[in-house]
Amino acid sequence: MPLMAHLECIRCRHQVSMQMPPAVAIPPSVCPVDGGTLLVRYDMQALRIWARREKSAELAARPGHSLGMWRYAEVLPEVTPISLGEGWTPLLQSRRHARLLIKDEGFNPTGTAEARGVAMAVSLAVGSAGGPQERRPLAALSVATAAYAAAAGRKAHLFLPRDLSPENELHAVLYGAQAHLVDGPREQCQRQLEQEMNVRRTARDGMKELWIDLSAPLHPFRVEGDKTLGYELVEQMGWTYPDALLWPAGDAISLIGVWKAFEEMEALGWVVGRRPRVYVGEIAAGRFAAELDSGSLEIVVASGGKVVKQDERKMLAALSDFARRDGVFLSPQGAATAAAFELLAGNREIRSDERSVLVNPSAAWRDDDALRAASPLLRLGRLPTSLPVGGIITPV
Repeated sequence: MPLMAHLECIRCRHQVSMQMPPAVAIPPSVCPVDGGTLLVRYDMQALRIWARREKSAELAARPGHSLGMWRYAEVLPEVTPISLGEGWTPLLQSRRHARLLIKDEGFNPTGTAEARGVAMAVSLAVGSAGGPQERRPLAALSVATAAYAAAAGRKAHLFLPRDLSPENELHAVLYGAQAHLVDGPREQCQRQLEQEMNVRRTARDGMKELWIDLSAPLHPFRVEGDKTLGYELVEQMGWTYPDALLWPAGDAISLIGVWKAFEEMEALGWVVGRRPRVYVGEIAAGRFAAELDSGSLEIVVASGGKVVKQDERKMLAALSDFARRDGVFLSPQGAATAAAFELLAGNREIRSDERSVLVNPSAAWRDDDALRAASPLLRLGRLPTSLPVGGIITPV
């Protein structure tokens, strides 16, 4: 255990061997045939034998807080964890809505759900690289990578938008990373990182050290870290599904990992019944806007859910409302998702007898600068004490 068989493209089902050449630190991030997302596939027959024997006894006895996401080691890549305590985040009962639970990913290290996928990717990169590349620096687009690189004793190079929160650059520097500030959005950061990687790969003088690129948000092993949220959620709910899953658009990529977890648990016999309808709270415009990728949209459609578009004012109203009346300080993306829930519950698309889970993807302090900019709208009396029903619902 674990019994990884191969990588498989979610589009064309092409299989890629898990046997990597010595010069490669981590497997490819996309299918060589059609560029589709690659997922890790396991020897499910062997895993079913283990699952029948261990699920009710050994797994249930494992302490969640001390092991975190690594309590599911048998269904994760075999690697020595570089861990900061990620996973096993709380599932909070809403005080206002009897059938609403809040999965608060802000309790992860670095304050984001991203810690799950980054922990897995860094653990693999550090543990699988051999020979002279053992000390190769890591390159990425997220501050979370700097934290895990520091824990692994590695240097990190982060490519960050210049207009991003100053706190992000500060955190990167404190973790010992080098921040490369880029004029433009995340996509431009990705392009500049790729250009730098190409320069280093083709350098003939040997003076430029090679980096390990961990920037791909849909790398197979980041997906394996992301999926642990799905395992946790089902276990925390007594090995059952919620009826509705409220998901933030800004963290939509990790939904692919959670859906993979549902597929695996069904194959292992750990959960039965209909998977939840997925509703995505999306901010249509403004500083907090985020869009879904195609893979996440396919999941939303297949689940029978919808995308619910909100503007920033409704998001801020929900943020204020949940903080004052539930004691939960949501992130902007989590608040947009909460606004979507209020709308769907108000029009009875989510019924009062259904169990719903709202995923808050990060701690509010991760967006402190943006919240300060919005502070005039958040002052007492400027926003309603309960969120009015209204918004735009789209099929996708």
